[in-house]
Amino acid sequence: MFADLHMHSFYSFDGKLDASPDNIAERAIAAGLTHIAVTDHCDIDCELAGLYRPLDKERAFAALSAAKEKYRDKLSILVGIELGQAHHCPKEAHELLSRFPYDIVLGSVHNLLNEPDFAFFDFSEIDDDAAHAYFDRVIAEEMQLCDFEGIHVLTHLTYMDRYMHRAGKALDITPHRDALCRLLEKIVQKNLTLELNTSCLDEGLGMPTPEILRLYRALGGTRVCLGSDAHFPDRIAQHFDKGAAILLDCGFTELTIPTKNEILTYPIPRRHENG
Repeated sequence: MFADLHMHSFYSFDGKLDASPDNIAERAIAAGLTHIAVTDHCDIDCELAGLYRPLDKERAFAALSAAKEKYRDKLSILVGIELGQAHHCPKEAHELLSRFPYDIVLGSVHNLLNEPDFAFFDFSEIDDDAAHAYFDRVIAEEMQLCDFEGIHVLTHLTYMDRYMHRAGKALDITPHRDALCRLLEKIVQKNLTLELNTSCLDEGLGMPTPEILRLYRALGGTRVCLGSDAHFPDRIAQHFDKGAAILLDCGFTELTIPTKNEILTYPIPRRHENG
């Protein structure tokens, strides 16, 4: 058993043209995966503001459901969604989850309330005090997201750190340790799964970092998963060997596949060819 629980098809607003359900499934099979979750973006607040092309939810759900049936003998496809900032628009988010019976729901914070996506921040122009203030807000909003009923996985917990890292800066969690402990304890209490997002491991950055993963483990966290955040089929399961090694080094022994119907676990592989 081996799973990648975070990837995007061409139905996402930033999806790539070759990321069809068939291409995704064929690549996942070739990579030796047994389970995948296709989790297209739905940032409801940004859709309502007209910032992003809305996800064609009907077509995406139908196409992925068809692929799930088509490949059922070769691959377990979870029809999922990545809900960005569900806590900003809880009514609309709950209506969406009531309408479409997704197998798995990822929860993300790409942007803070009344702020743009961190992808648009230039942290070379932001001083340390301001960066710490932003991360205080990230933690507070992640706490709110944990209270949103219906999500199974918290993705790229330190998404903001990706853009600090690319500006040549590092996120020092020391001033945030107490608040982070409260957040990680809440993740445990809510029985959520914490993702190690491997999309930046080639840049030397895990989201979250080993320091945070070790803290989560020390606080009783056991549910972890790997997500490539692939937008291209050839990036599915990318850097999973490095991600698995990080998790083992942090004291984890199992990976989790949480769905609306069941919780599966399997031992962390010690080597995988798609590094």
